[in-house]
Amino acid sequence: MSGTVTDEMNEPLIGANILVKGTTNGVVADFDGNFSIETSNTAILVISYTGYSKQEVSVNNQTTIMVQLMPDAAALDEVVVIGYGSRKRSDVTGAVSTVKTSYIEQQSAGDATRALQGSASGVTVVSSARPGQQAQVRIRGLGTINGNGPLYVVDGVFGAQLPPTNQIESMQVLKDASSTAIYGARGANGVVLITTKTGRKGQPAKLELNVRTGIGTASSKYDFVTDPLLVGQQIWLEQTNDGIIPSNAHFNFDPNNIQNTTVNDYLFPNGASIGDPSTNAALYAERDYPITLTNQNGTDWLKELYQPAPITDITLSVSGGSENTTYAISGNYFKEDGVLRYNSFDRYAFRANADSQIKDWLKIGQRLGVTLTESKGNTVGFNAIVETSPLIPVRDIAGNFAGGIVGGGLNDGPNPLGNNFRERKDTRTTINATGNFYVELIPFKNVTVKTLFGYNTSWYDNYDPRFADPENTNGTTGSTLSETRGKNLTWNWTNTINYSKTFNELHNFEFLLGTEATRFEYDQISAGREGFISTDDDFFILSSGSDNQTNDAEAAAWALNSYFARAYYSYNEKYMLEATVRRDGSSRFGANNRWGNFPAVSGGWILSKENFLSESNALSYLKFRAGWGQSGNDQIGNYNGFSTFGSGLGASFYGLGGADGTIVQGFQSTAVGNPNAKWETTTSTNFAIDATLYNRMNLSLDFWSKNTSDMLFPVAIPAVEGIANAPSVNIGDMENKGIDLELSYSGGGKEEGDFKYNVGLVFSKYKNEITKLSDNEDEFIVGSQQRAQRYTRAETGTSFPEFFGYVVDGIFQTQAEADGHAPNGDYNQPGNLKIRDVDGDGEITADDRTYIGNPNPDFTAGLNLRLEYKDFDFTASLYTSQGNDAINYYNRFTRYGLFQGPKSSDRLYRSWGSPYLDDNANAVLPKASSQTSFEQNTHSDLVEDASFIRLQNAQIGFNVPERILNDLDISSMRLYVMGTNLFTISDYSGLDAEVFVNNEIDRGLDRGSWPTPRQIIIGLDIKL
Repeated sequence: MSGTVTDEMNEPLIGANILVKGTTNGVVADFDGNFSIETSNTAILVISYTGYSKQEVSVNNQTTIMVQLMPDAAALDEVVVIGYGSRKRSDVTGAVSTVKTSYIEQQSAGDATRALQGSASGVTVVSSARPGQQAQVRIRGLGTINGNGPLYVVDGVFGAQLPPTNQIESMQVLKDASSTAIYGARGANGVVLITTKTGRKGQPAKLELNVRTGIGTASSKYDFVTDPLLVGQQIWLEQTNDGIIPSNAHFNFDPNNIQNTTVNDYLFPNGASIGDPSTNAALYAERDYPITLTNQNGTDWLKELYQPAPITDITLSVSGGSENTTYAISGNYFKEDGVLRYNSFDRYAFRANADSQIKDWLKIGQRLGVTLTESKGNTVGFNAIVETSPLIPVRDIAGNFAGGIVGGGLNDGPNPLGNNFRERKDTRTTINATGNFYVELIPFKNVTVKTLFGYNTSWYDNYDPRFADPENTNGTTGSTLSETRGKNLTWNWTNTINYSKTFNELHNFEFLLGTEATRFEYDQISAGREGFISTDDDFFILSSGSDNQTNDAEAAAWALNSYFARAYYSYNEKYMLEATVRRDGSSRFGANNRWGNFPAVSGGWILSKENFLSESNALSYLKFRAGWGQSGNDQIGNYNGFSTFGSGLGASFYGLGGADGTIVQGFQSTAVGNPNAKWETTTSTNFAIDATLYNRMNLSLDFWSKNTSDMLFPVAIPAVEGIANAPSVNIGDMENKGIDLELSYSGGGKEEGDFKYNVGLVFSKYKNEITKLSDNEDEFIVGSQQRAQRYTRAETGTSFPEFFGYVVDGIFQTQAEADGHAPNGDYNQPGNLKIRDVDGDGEITADDRTYIGNPNPDFTAGLNLRLEYKDFDFTASLYTSQGNDAINYYNRFTRYGLFQGPKSSDRLYRSWGSPYLDDNANAVLPKASSQTSFEQNTHSDLVEDASFIRLQNAQIGFNVPERILNDLDISSMRLYVMGTNLFTISDYSGLDAEVFVNNEIDRGLDRGSWPTPRQIIIGLDIKL
């Protein structure tokens, strides 16, 4: 007889066991859950799979059966990957979250890290909509000021490039120190373990083709006015408020009536009208006489940059196995265009995995993944969007890009569309190879010895041309070319001995001993030239440039040597205890403190197996977990423990002959080393409950704390050290604490009809605080400077980071009110911002700045839904981040008047003193002025609530019925339609409420985040 075995969601259970009861006659289900077995008509088949309840089926003359297994909450035998091994879910004592393979494959982007958003508790993910850019992942808050990214381990290779989503078999997140301590120095920020797909024993060759294609669009906008008449009215309002008779080269004003404003026909010549001799096209010269018509409809520069963005994802794979060898080969092509013009990302990915059981005592295998990525454009020019007046058309009368060269103070930067067009050839190309080779021996019963050599290497080439931008007031007339080429290699050699034995079917012991060596090497060269007589692709190479030849090079290396051990004991699969220790030695630290020790201990107790609960019908499973441990962080640069030196004529030279013409290049100190620096140590405590009710509802609730001590912080050095960078010293402390919740419920199935469903909720909350930054109580660190302002800051007692600036208590309505307030230079006037005297000294000074917002969320949550009815299925994922503040940097331009670009509609209609405003008490903005003033400082009115709710994706699929597939000789075929970012609910003024930043200290500062596109994608999945 033959049959198919599926899970509760009707997915094939590959490797399910089918056994004739009372015999040793059995088979294993194949890749599609299918099986065939010879038996008698009176036999009983026992179907089983780890983590699912066994099912017995009487043959009774049947020739074909369909078997659906339901999760067995009491067994919980799902295999979970942990550090240097695996374990049944029920035996895990640490905090480990698993992301389902179906959810990973549901992602439309090429970035696997986005699958962690809303699917794993304790994980905060900020996605980037820029094609090819990896999401920012933080596990259980921010543990340090020195790099908070987790450690990624792919098939045992550290820091490997993440594979495409459809090549991933499993993804686990290790969150507490009892699970990450085995990774020692690099585990403090959490660990993401990724295992790629491989074949199954006894599986015939299976070919699978997955094709999906679609289109993405963006409609997010900044709030600014593009109508030229309204732009002119804003200028009228600003100058009138300043007591100036309105005047501008591109407008005609009535000083007494804002609505009588008119706009000139031409931007250049300034003030010209249609038919003027000065507009004769024969006079045109691109830079010296750029005749340009005013765009009477107004140019929406963001709209000009938006484009439909096609996406294509094609995967072809084959997998299978004999009794001794398994294999999986996969090829993937992924292409995504950006929703902003002239940006794109292409990826070609190949993977080959193989394992072979040579002897009963010898197994070998390898993993190989090769990717080629090419990113083009790599720019947006958000500054140009908010700095360029909507009066400027895209092109002048000759078809060249128009810009601020027309005069009249419209813009001193490039044409936004022209900027992206000229950057279209900017190319980042990377070839990466990652994988491992391993040998596994069983020299004695219950003893396994394994040696694994992993590698991750990349070769990259950055091609960076810069072309003339004649429409730019500050632009260049020539072209430049720079190229950067480099390579890096990380390898790790891991050796482990594992002993596992169960005594008397009650006492289970596991011991692991291991050593590991890791090394990273990197080198890069770059060169550049100017003076090209042609920008033709066949000519535009470095050797063709005649001027300003430059070159540079750099290199770096670090190494890590480690010893580790783990002991695990369980009694009757009811009581569990685990202890781990790792000792790491790093080249990044000086000889005085090169080694660090990282211990951990954890335990578990399955209460539902106790007699007093074993008969409970409602409580199917109940387990307590507790853990304590320490892990480290070495993300402080490669040479903090050493004083380093550099050379260059600009900083280290001396005129040995006593004259400038005889200078000789020397060496100068570039960094002062600290040989006494030691590891940052993060101590983590975790208490948790895992429960299942009625074999339907699963609950996992973790309460945790994570405290970092000896946090490395760069202290000031004497000026006599010159320009050398200060060393980091162990001086700071940081605290994080929070709650992780995972809740799911499954219903329907064979006994309840054709309708099946599963609902999952993931909830994460953390609170972050710096408890000590340095021995100086007044020490603080600040974010990057943007046009003379800094927005974020952190010090003892604050989160890392927070927004820092002045507090606005409204707008002065009268002179008497302004005169009665604490003096603020000559700024206190009706219509200007009322700044709070925070320190109470009777005047407004820089000391009145305080903390005005927090970019860290109050909580994040994800809601995941799956429905099935007969051959149809539906999935949806909702994600929310609540309580996180943000500053839209470009509100300085659009709302507060920095530069002469487009302005917010509120500045015209709802600013104090506007003729359109009936009552100044209802003003939302201060008096508009042509002169930037105090409101350009960082203040509380710039801080916004950036909370959002987003339907990340929804998908509906149809599985072609088996009766049709049999005629086509196809194992399975699924058609589906999916949508991403179908709606987002947020009051935030930026293009996207998910603010992606490169530096942690700038968290929440939005300097132009790519808008997340809404994508509609169709797909086809065929298995042969």
